[in-house]
Amino acid sequence: MKTTGGRSTKKAEQGVSSGFFKDVELTEGRGKINKPRFYESVVATLTKRLPESSLVEALKALDKRFWPGEQEDLTLFGEQEVHRLAKSLGEPAGEAVEQFRDWKLQGTPPGKTLEWLCIASRTYLPTSAECERGFSAVNNTDNQSRNRLRE
Repeated sequence: MKTTGGRSTKKAEQGVSSGFFKDVELTEGRGKINKPRFYESVVATLTKRLPESSLVEALKALDKRFWPGEQEDLTLFGEQEVHRLAKSLGEPAGEAVEQFRDWKLQGTPPGKTLEWLCIASRTYLPTSAECERGFSAVNNTDNQSRNRLRE
């Protein structure tokens, strides 16, 4: 996005050239925004506000997209994370690490313990947004105009 812009960049640029954006007249502002610097600042702010937890780091080991490409780098990759994750979930850690080794180095399907860890990793919610939306829906239901079942 720093070099080519996002999905709405062309619309915004057309609005600037025509003087209107979504039926709002545009006026002269403080000057142009340095796009690369702006995006770097957004990323830095988000990174600062949302640091990766040790749980997220441990879960990355179970996702092949994060595995290193070189075989020698893959040899010890993720074993500590899988061990820590298995211990925290009350699963046999040694068995989980052994099954993880077989899966990543020999391509065998994950064993029962490792499969359970993979399933558990897919249930982890990185944010509480879903919960917050649920609470908001409940709060919107219980208000002064609607505090009983009948009207």
